[in-house]
Amino acid sequence: MTSESIAAARTWNERFSGEDYVFGREPNEYLRAQAELFAPGSRVLCVADGEGRNSVWLARQGLQVEAFDVAQAGVAKARRLADEAEVSVAYHVAGCDEWPWAVDAYDVVVAVFVQFADPEMRERSALVGLVARKP
Repeated sequence: MTSESIAAARTWNERFSGEDYVFGREPNEYLRAQAELFAPGSRVLCVADGEGRNSVWLARQGLQVEAFDVAQAGVAKARRLADEAEVSVAYHVAGCDEWPWAVDAYDVVVAVFVQFADPEMRERSALVGLVARKP
């Protein structure tokens, strides 16, 4: 992990350490408003997914979801949320710099709170190109 990822993991692990879900259990409102764009069975990647509210909601829509976050505490809570919802999400602990970005591996890339990534990180991780792609 890069020093930036280690620092981010420390910050977010502390923030996600409580029992409550920091951003709640419901998906991001903008994401929910895009529901008609998601075809059942589509492959989705959730970037910096935190405690899983978005990935779990997407899995409930019948999508094949893979998600990662730098915070182990967030991923653990995301797994619990998915178990409670009885959905399957492939969760990973990784930062944007460590994720093995692959072109055309997903039909949709969901990146909520990408504003936390500086321009250099977005460029390194190919977020700009992946998010901007249209089918």
